[in-house]
Amino acid sequence: MYLPPDPPLTLGALSGLTRPGDGAELGREDLFFGSGRAALLAGLKALGIGPGDEVLLPAYLCESVVTPVETVGADIQFYPVSRGLDVDPAAIEALIGPATRAVVLIHYFGFPGPVQEVRALCDRRGIALIEDCAHALYSRLGDRSLGTFGDVAIFSPWKSLPLPDGGLLVLNRPDLKATAPIEGPSTRRTLTRLAYRSLGAFEQAVGWSPRLRLLRRNDLRRQMHIRVSAGSVEMVRGSAAAWRLLRGARRALVVGRRRRHYARLLDACRKLTWAQPLFDSSPDGVCPLGLPLVAENRDHWRDRLLAAGVNVRTYWEDLPPGVDLARFPDAAWLSDRILVLPTHQGLTNGAAGRLARTLQRLDRI
Repeated sequence: MYLPPDPPLTLGALSGLTRPGDGAELGREDLFFGSGRAALLAGLKALGIGPGDEVLLPAYLCESVVTPVETVGADIQFYPVSRGLDVDPAAIEALIGPATRAVVLIHYFGFPGPVQEVRALCDRRGIALIEDCAHALYSRLGDRSLGTFGDVAIFSPWKSLPLPDGGLLVLNRPDLKATAPIEGPSTRRTLTRLAYRSLGAFEQAVGWSPRLRLLRRNDLRRQMHIRVSAGSVEMVRGSAAAWRLLRGARRALVVGRRRRHYARLLDACRKLTWAQPLFDSSPDGVCPLGLPLVAENRDHWRDRLLAAGVNVRTYWEDLPPGVDLARFPDAAWLSDRILVLPTHQGLTNGAAGRLARTLQRLDRI
């Protein structure tokens, strides 16, 4: 058995290149960037944030959120996130000072944060709300899509769909203008990334991946993390292929399969002794990025799952250097314990069932 962590590119997904769809409802093609952090950088600039300004960020996050704020020269204040990924708006308000210009709220793993409360707070204090929807493509809160509450919102649709690249900036205020990217990736680079996204389909078919053994090496995982998260922000546009695949994606199919797999695995995870689900339900409207577990001795269980053919992810093993772990112990606790099981639309019902049985088998060993 091999289960990829992300939906692989299949022939069915490739048909999205020519199929009209509803992906364009998310935003405009001229604000389709190569990555979510490039979109965030453009959003910060659209808000006029720069040196002397301050942006509030959650303490549990990846370097990709920090880098754009540092790039515009703004200062960063971190606010606490609980072990259940809860955010207290009162804790955010206590940090707002004269230089504060914006709050970034992350919708972790597709589950809505307290966006209505933080929206009201930002309106009351006269600062901007930036919704980080990198995990929350297609998720909703009530009758509204996540990403429609903030002054600006950013998405990383390649995390939820088999795209070669892509970061989307959404501007929800008519007075905001963003500089559109003018340069895109080369055809060769796009084809290379498409081939990489298709590799998961081949690995899943043969039931084995050479990546599983490599991912058990701590040094290699950290090198990959640094390559993806660190470094400068490339202000390039997303590829035309990624935009067409986004437009042609079948939203209802993606949401339905992800929710169905999540529910099936959640039932199995409730019975585990070595890990507990971070969220005990999937509220209406949530399109889960995956199923996050918290596990003591997390690295041991990750290696056991990798050995069983399940390519699991951790979020995030290494928090940005600016996060004071002594000041934010809950963020450190999450960083040491989270494992995310795949629930994506590329899994068949049979594969989800095998994963559920694998989890229960590990529990008995």
